[in-house]
Amino acid sequence: MLKNEGQPTQRVRVAMVASSLRLAGAEKQTIYIARALLEAGIDVRFFHLGPGGYYEAVLRQKGVPMRQIYAANRPLAILAGLIGALRRLRPDIVLVSQFGDLVYGIPAGRYCRALTLGGIRSDGLQELNARGRLGPWIFRMTDGFIANSYRAKANLVSRGIKAEKMEVLPNVLDLQDFDSRSSLPLNVSLPSKRIAVAAVGSLHVCKRFDRFIEALALARQREPALAGIIAGEDRGDKTALQLKAKSLDLTADDLRFVGECDGIPALLTQAALLVLSSDYEGFPNVILEAMAARLPVITTPAGDAQRVVQHGKTGYVVEMNDIEGLAACMVQFARSASMREEFGEAGRRRVEQEYNYESLSTRLVDIFRSMATQARRASLIELLQGAVPAERTQELAGSNSAMSLGDRVAV
Repeated sequence: MLKNEGQPTQRVRVAMVASSLRLAGAEKQTIYIARALLEAGIDVRFFHLGPGGYYEAVLRQKGVPMRQIYAANRPLAILAGLIGALRRLRPDIVLVSQFGDLVYGIPAGRYCRALTLGGIRSDGLQELNARGRLGPWIFRMTDGFIANSYRAKANLVSRGIKAEKMEVLPNVLDLQDFDSRSSLPLNVSLPSKRIAVAAVGSLHVCKRFDRFIEALALARQREPALAGIIAGEDRGDKTALQLKAKSLDLTADDLRFVGECDGIPALLTQAALLVLSSDYEGFPNVILEAMAARLPVITTPAGDAQRVVQHGKTGYVVEMNDIEGLAACMVQFARSASMREEFGEAGRRRVEQEYNYESLSTRLVDIFRSMATQARRASLIELLQGAVPAERTQELAGSNSAMSLGDRVAV
């Protein structure tokens, strides 16, 4: 509750809009945002424009008011339902966390005269091209954007998007929840007496697990104790990846595809290191999870991966197609347990200091103030004054209880 001279006043009202609540990293960050706003005393309501999803139950568990507005293959019905719901709610801010949903969020937000903000979860260029001719219109009609990576902001500014319309909010991780799940039983069989290298993410061509497989095969020529684990839902690339592994003489003991496994924190805790080999990303959530599990990380410079991973301290950044370099890093870590421990501890400290969940509510309110100022929303700026005061932030950091946010593939 915001206060003025000790008296309660109107709370900031935020309507969050999203069509996907599936078990994935972008959706996990959306839930973190809803949770942080609720805990900060902001009146947050969630409008789900999809048929269902894992995080729907999590929202209800946390107590976030949620309404489903969905009609299969009837986008105009969804739009009409959202406009009607927001007209009754009269939110101060409409926060559309997934870029594609702005086709609904923009008209609904403008109809109720709310500050309408959109999310950028990839590298910016993917969002710009995703809606074809609608892309420039979306960027023009949205009041501001919250990107999870500096790479996305730079890419969009280079394409003519105004820098002042964009703020960067890096991903965070609830370490208390992560640690509690790290010790849970793992229902995946890992290669015994091997040095396990994990690669986590949806099996989609953009993740470039083919690079990981090639580098693993090359590294095993010098260090046969290495074994690979690929954890993630098949999004069309699994068959090709299995064929590549077979062509490189990698057996089931050398490389295991474990699917969308339960217990990613527990899996990472039992691995020796993480490899991310993507072509493009925004902010790879799995890197935070790996560092929280005290794993060194080898990554391509996709999105903000090279910003999060400190080269030579918490891991290594290798060029996109440097298979030899990727393999050499695997071998180096495989041969030095002390090096893995040193890099892993540095990574854990980095997550604790820079990417902790407890700081999220304060960062969000700061961004709302900045966006309201840009849009010259004087009444909203006044409402936001004093939101999430220091004593409230400290209270949340000290007393916030762990909450299940899912721990399958989250990248």
